[in-house]
Amino acid sequence: MFTHMKTAAARMFINQFIDGIGTVENFEFDKNAKTITAVVNLQGEPQSARIEAHGYILGKDYIAIARFSCDKPWVEAALNRFLANREIKIPDKARSALEMII
Repeated sequence: MFTHMKTAAARMFINQFIDGIGTVENFEFDKNAKTITAVVNLQGEPQSARIEAHGYILGKDYIAIARFSCDKPWVEAALNRFLANREIKIPDKARSALEMII
């Protein structure tokens, strides 16, 4: 139950970050491989997208992701162009939940 609450808090943060773009259906974290896998419903797209974030770094108040892959090439290109290797600020509320699950 506690893991479910932490995952829900992290999903809430991600959904706020991508508001107007889509919503996270589900996601998984692999601490050893430093990957995050998410299934995202994108607005205007008939099918959900599977997005993988490779090589994440969790800093004091940010997360940075080295590289993205996606089953939709245009999404993969946009993520790598605009988000890869950049610090994404994490609100305090989401920070504690992310620290426990990734």
